[in-house]
Amino acid sequence: MKKNDATVSSLDWITYSSYVDGPCWMKYVDDNKFLDELSIPGTHDSGTCSVDNDTEPQSSQVKCQQDYIPTQLLEGIRYFDIRLGKGDDPGIDHGDYYLLKKDAYFMHLSDVIGYFKTFLNENPTEALIMLVSRGNDEATDESVTTAFAKVLDDNPKLFYTSSRIPALHEVRGKIVLLRRFRLAGNSVSGHTWGLDLTEWDNIIAAHPSSSSMCLVQNAQGFEAAGETGDKKAYCTKVYAQDHYECTGTDKISWVDMALQETAKLTRNEVDVEDDNGAKEQVLERCWSINYTSCTNHKQGSNPFTAARVVNEHLYESPYINPSGTEDTKSDYLKHIGIIASDFVDAALARSIYQRNYNYDTKHTQSASCCLPTRMRMTYGDSPSDASLQDGKTVGEGHFRLVDSSNVLNVAASGHAFAIEYVDVDALGNETVTELRGSVPIDIDPRALTPHFEGLEGLKAGEDVRAKIAASLEGKLETDACTAQLEFVHDANGAPGTAMAEGEAFTAGTYWVRAKGLLGDAAQNYKLANDGAASFTVTASGNAGATDTGDGNGTNAGGADKNDKGNKRKGSGEKLAGTGDGSGIAAGLAAAAVATTVAGAAMLASERENAGDDSE
Repeated sequence: MKKNDATVSSLDWITYSSYVDGPCWMKYVDDNKFLDELSIPGTHDSGTCSVDNDTEPQSSQVKCQQDYIPTQLLEGIRYFDIRLGKGDDPGIDHGDYYLLKKDAYFMHLSDVIGYFKTFLNENPTEALIMLVSRGNDEATDESVTTAFAKVLDDNPKLFYTSSRIPALHEVRGKIVLLRRFRLAGNSVSGHTWGLDLTEWDNIIAAHPSSSSMCLVQNAQGFEAAGETGDKKAYCTKVYAQDHYECTGTDKISWVDMALQETAKLTRNEVDVEDDNGAKEQVLERCWSINYTSCTNHKQGSNPFTAARVVNEHLYESPYINPSGTEDTKSDYLKHIGIIASDFVDAALARSIYQRNYNYDTKHTQSASCCLPTRMRMTYGDSPSDASLQDGKTVGEGHFRLVDSSNVLNVAASGHAFAIEYVDVDALGNETVTELRGSVPIDIDPRALTPHFEGLEGLKAGEDVRAKIAASLEGKLETDACTAQLEFVHDANGAPGTAMAEGEAFTAGTYWVRAKGLLGDAAQNYKLANDGAASFTVTASGNAGATDTGDGNGTNAGGADKNDKGNKRKGSGEKLAGTGDGSGIAAGLAAAAVATTVAGAAMLASERENAGDDSE
């Protein structure tokens, strides 16, 4: 395999993905469950992630998926809709368009079988369902039959080709074949070809009503069960909803009808007659296949825009996502069959396959989320933002304190706290799970950045220390914590020696910086930097000087010096705002003073000029 053909392995997916049940969700399902009793995520036109000579999904009528088939497998997709075109190794197509692999080469049937074999070798607990169709008129029934016969010959143990719906234990590690192409040519004999669905399109076209699903197959007979050779009676029905020419909004009623019909579907005992007229009673099995895909270019719809509407609706459906209330719990427990959709993602796939877990004692993503051995967080943050040692969450799921009144501060760092896992579905609904435990939590001090105020208009002889204050960016509003200030002489544009306590300020340049933190909550914080800022103290006699008109007056000079001298050193990146707006208020006040002084000077100048004119 060339490097650019390589795909994400199941191991990598489990390591890095939030939805790690995707590659292996069937291993949590009872062996004796029949496949028609499962809720199975699927894709319509599964290979259409990349299309030859096609445009972006927002305008394409051909592109139906956002992920390549190997990724779909890892997301939990188990039903694949594969259309075959021309060639001994048929190209995968959507109508007249042939589809591409991730390496930009054309995708062929052998590539798809290779994806499936690799995945099943890594995940032998899983079973795949493959619906195979003749995709365009460049292919013939004979060419497709011949090509697929070779696949069956080359992989004699890979496919389940009976028309009887199997139990899961019969097909783990296998591909269940459903066939929508007619058999023709010399390769027909010597093989069994899976359930015959060749009349699908004709029956769907003759069933325009959205009031019920369409029965596209009612197959009865006797076929060998497993490898024993003993023939057993079967009755397999296939109900489908595949209304395609419509907008996403119009499609919703069809999708909902199929969900409801499948959920209330009952299976009856039927008599199956053999060649000699003898009858055997069996329980009918029923595939239910609900295609949520659609498009209608005449009304401005395409697969992408339609899927945005329909998939969002699926997320909100009580058949897909429970709200956690008793009145929707019964809907969530119901079987909804195969859901074949466009632009499926891992979240939607999970919403479907997790329904196969028992609601009350279900597998709760134990392979996906696990309790950490230790957590680390910053004081003031939520435990949901903590880093986890050896632990993992799923999607937007998170851990929280069992007792919300517990105080998480630096003094409690390293202590063990009781935490629990909160699962979050695609709509943001939260469900508290039974995943709980006592875990040590390390709590680091929160970094604060000092910003100084009151650095303008300082005069010698005043209590300069009392006029300068520091706000601490990043401090929690209710915490008692202030900056301990240190005043420093200027040394050629940089902080020099510290001033002695009580030392008077004469005219010149000085620096102020944060030396430490004071207050009851100081232990929960640290300084991101000292925030050192320079300021200028003017002689007391110059403070009130007026502008001479040439721009060189005392105040103008003081402003220039202040602009040059009021420097910050190493202020660092800002953390979250304090919320008190003090820095902004100080800036606005300084701007207002500067504007007032400048305005007064301009007004005086205008009056002088006006006087000259009148003379």
